[in-house]
Amino acid sequence: MRQIARHDVVFVAGTAGEHELTWSQKAHEREGCHPHLHGPRNRNVRMGRALDGTPDMAAVLHAFAVVMAHFEALRTLYPRDADGRPRAVVVASGVLQVDEYASDVPATHDELNAFTLRLAEPGFAPDDLPLRAAVVTVDSRPIHIALSLHHFSADTTAARIVAEHIARLAANPGADLGSGWQPRQIASFEASPSGLRHAHRVDTHDRAMLRQSVMPELRTPAGHKDAVYNFVCLDSTAVALAAAGLAKQYRTSVAAVLQAAYACALAEHLGIGNCVFNTVMANRQTTFARESVAHIAGRALVLVDTSLGSDRFPTLCRAVDTALVRSSSVSLREPDRYARSLDEVSAELGRSAHNPYVVNILPIAPRTLIRARADRAQQDIERAMESSLYRRFPKPVDPYSGKLCFVVWGMSETAGISLGTDATSFDANDLEQILLSFERRLVKAATGDHAARSGSFAGA
Repeated sequence: MRQIARHDVVFVAGTAGEHELTWSQKAHEREGCHPHLHGPRNRNVRMGRALDGTPDMAAVLHAFAVVMAHFEALRTLYPRDADGRPRAVVVASGVLQVDEYASDVPATHDELNAFTLRLAEPGFAPDDLPLRAAVVTVDSRPIHIALSLHHFSADTTAARIVAEHIARLAANPGADLGSGWQPRQIASFEASPSGLRHAHRVDTHDRAMLRQSVMPELRTPAGHKDAVYNFVCLDSTAVALAAAGLAKQYRTSVAAVLQAAYACALAEHLGIGNCVFNTVMANRQTTFARESVAHIAGRALVLVDTSLGSDRFPTLCRAVDTALVRSSSVSLREPDRYARSLDEVSAELGRSAHNPYVVNILPIAPRTLIRARADRAQQDIERAMESSLYRRFPKPVDPYSGKLCFVVWGMSETAGISLGTDATSFDANDLEQILLSFERRLVKAATGDHAARSGSFAGA
């Protein structure tokens, strides 16, 4: 692909002003996520999306302008105050630069993914718009859009919402964008009496979970310059088939099945009886939240007890499902209050209560999950397992250094899963063994081996 043009997209909106950062943004700022121009702690979210129909370039650029005007998060700048803290300043108008790239043939999924990665490489400065965008054309016809959004403004779900809206408007300029929460509305709720009551309820839950955490503390590298981040990926049709079938059989969610199997594999590897995960929750139950580009994702501490009875895996999946449903109501933390709780519980326990074990299972749409194929014969699942692809990506230190991050980033015909942390805590062999055990346990459960071979989950 080669760049052939740069388009200036002018947007004009009816709202502007400054507002408090949301709790999610304050948590990112506390963790070192700042609007940076360069550096290891620059975070952004990438998204590639095929365009529907046959829109021309004018329609695509018009769609960008409308979406920019609609969502305040996309036109928020983050200048720093006198103390160096970022402020959220919404601008009413501006110019978004959209690069046009020409390709001789339509890009494959991997090629588009690599392109979005290149688009994301330059960081974001405090005075930059938090969206970087490109359009890929073939024979002068727009066929793909590629986006890079600063993580301070939008999470992965939000990036998907932005891409979907742009594609829908490009195909139908009169389409309704609906309505969603703006960041200032979220910040206003969090500062209200209702928001403060919510913060107290979450704090009560967090303290109870922190007291139960026995997860070994992960080591953090002394410096970012020489640190290595081990990143192991699994592409597995067998996981998708097994998880779909087990969720249907147990009448539970796919997310619960995946997290239960991962907990068993990790608990066995660490030699512990239960796991307390920082589970990333999408927190989009309401219509306004589902349509929001604002960064409202939170984390909930979720206990997974892997030492259940003889029918442990079905029971465990249902227990995890219940815990995930309950945790959605306590997934938005007030970061200062959480920091105080962490210090106080650590002092009470005589050790650090910090738990850097993260699980992030992105929302999985039932329509894209292969439920129709979930009842395939056992040998089909086992055969699919033989085609699983493992990849390792050792790379310079990542923003999530010092945390063990289990991410299921997509699930359709193939489950795309990654597991990674800094090499000072787990090497690549550790991570691969955990993922191999995770996949094997799911397949055994789906093919009935967990019942036929006593104790397939024993020791977890």
